[in-house]
Amino acid sequence: MKLILALSILFLSCIHGVSSDSRFFTAMYSLGDSYIDAGNFLIMAAAMVPAVPVVHDKLPYGMTFFGHPTGRLSDGRNTIDFIAQEFGLPLLGPSLLNDSDASKGVNFAVGGAPAIDVDYFEKNNIVQFKLLNNSLSVQLGWFEQLRPAICNKTETSGCEGCFSKSLFFVGEFGVNDYNFLWFAGKTEDEVMSHVPTVVQNIATAVEVYLRAVFALYNTSDFLRPVFCFVLQHNRFSESRLFTM
Repeated sequence: MKLILALSILFLSCIHGVSSDSRFFTAMYSLGDSYIDAGNFLIMAAAMVPAVPVVHDKLPYGMTFFGHPTGRLSDGRNTIDFIAQEFGLPLLGPSLLNDSDASKGVNFAVGGAPAIDVDYFEKNNIVQFKLLNNSLSVQLGWFEQLRPAICNKTETSGCEGCFSKSLFFVGEFGVNDYNFLWFAGKTEDEVMSHVPTVVQNIATAVEVYLRAVFALYNTSDFLRPVFCFVLQHNRFSESRLFTM
């Protein structure tokens, strides 16, 4: 926990120094789950047959800032919105909406997205329902598909110049992977055995960001304390991990 706090403070300090120019970054691209989803879940859920039931398409979601639901799983802005505003960037729209200038940034995050591909959970009967195909690797694929179009809209040549002042954000991943396992009745050891894969997939995503687009600025979010959530608190309060 102390390490996480220290890294968070270090990141905020760096952000503050960079943001003193206020227009240092010209674009931002983000991967993630419900913590920063700007509407991709709603778009994907509506296309499912049968449609996936949702609740965040109506008030009180979006009531405090936008005044109406936007697809964000909050009553207003989310983490990525505040970061965008700090750097004078437009709020990132959902990548699947295709109605914004991708050269200014895109939000690829989808609520419920795991770090491990969804096929793993379905083929091993860990979940008893159809998952959205929204995993970390899928979101990276979306970015790769959009990358040529982004670079073609900029005045620079090649991806090195195209993304030289872009901020790449890898949001929180892992909580959905662990939730799928916990609610499937997996033991603590079985859940813990998946941690290396989750961590490796996140690390790979960051590496792909850095290498594929010559990214100079990349940051990642941290996994929240899962057992502090009310849902897990009520169901797993007797777990050894709950008291760690």
